[in-house]
Amino acid sequence: MADGGRLILVDDEPVILQLLSTIFADDRFALVACPDGRSALEAIEEGCDVLLTDKNLPDVGGLELVRRAKARWPDSEAIILTGYASLDTALEAMELDVFDYIIKPPKDIFDVRRKVHQAFEKIAVVRENRRLVAALQDKNEALTDSLDELKTAQRQLVQSEKLAGIGTLAAGVAHEISSPLFGILGLAEAITDEDDLAVVHDYAKEIVEYSRTIKSIVKDLTSYSRSAEREYLTSVPVAQVVQDAVRLVTRSAGYKADISVQADPDLVVRARTSELQQVFVNLIKNAAEALSEHGGGTIAVKVAAEGDEVVVRVIDTGPGIPDSARAQVFDPFYTTKEVGKGTGLGLNIVYRIVTRHQGTVAVEDTPGGGATFVVRLQRGQAD
Repeated sequence: MADGGRLILVDDEPVILQLLSTIFADDRFALVACPDGRSALEAIEEGCDVLLTDKNLPDVGGLELVRRAKARWPDSEAIILTGYASLDTALEAMELDVFDYIIKPPKDIFDVRRKVHQAFEKIAVVRENRRLVAALQDKNEALTDSLDELKTAQRQLVQSEKLAGIGTLAAGVAHEISSPLFGILGLAEAITDEDDLAVVHDYAKEIVEYSRTIKSIVKDLTSYSRSAEREYLTSVPVAQVVQDAVRLVTRSAGYKADISVQADPDLVVRARTSELQQVFVNLIKNAAEALSEHGGGTIAVKVAAEGDEVVVRVIDTGPGIPDSARAQVFDPFYTTKEVGKGTGLGLNIVYRIVTRHQGTVAVEDTPGGGATFVVRLQRGQAD
């Protein structure tokens, strides 16, 4: 079809066909004049935007031409000309969704021209709307793909930050494992030279206890390191998760902090256990690191119910956070640590996890100095 569209004129009266051709001669669309229905059918096959046709033709009727045009080109428009108007003809034209129905001879031949132009304008609007809808669908699909990629990247970021923190925790865990492991080796060597069965039994019991200690330490670390991607939301006892987080942090080497916990054991939230554990490991570890740089101090973790929320406060007596930094502490890659000593992702991960669980996290002043991080989560019911 031509850039301006294609108009097909059909009339078996040469004078009318010539007159119509004349009034459209200077328009930008391609013009095809047909003296009968058969030639009009051939023209329709090659392309049709607007069909202006007489209703009564000697071979193929105008309404049949409209049917064929709309079947071949669904967004085409048609205008019917007739010198024999009737209610039945008008209703049939309406069923075919014709653009207009004009009685011959028209009072104003240029009115026909205006209606043809309006039909072209309608087609242009319909096609532009279709193009915009298609473009919007493409953009929506692209945004959906980007969102999926972003969610995947966020999950990977959470996991990578968790694994990065394990390096710090592992040093303390290795130190804690070395003592029971040394005891196991010593007792195992002693058993080989011991003839007293009662003593052997005692040694064996001690080996079992040492082994259980090591198992507990390793279990805590592997539980913390696992990905939460396939973990379901469950009723999580907050006190237990906090205790596990404290145990992991206190096993880390180099932290000079006295950590206490005050928690109601009956408080639960709907969450993914490993993600919630990462929240409190990050908060408690950050506080412990701040205290180590400050020469020591105390950390108090308090878990309490406030209305329909479970509120966890991690309170330290460290140097605190300057007012100028508070708006940035949860931003990705923001850190006050020296280069190489922090990724700047820990608190951002905390923020992401808490907000994903429909909660909030904020930082406040600690009376007497220090910082208090406050996590608020919706209270749940025990399973």
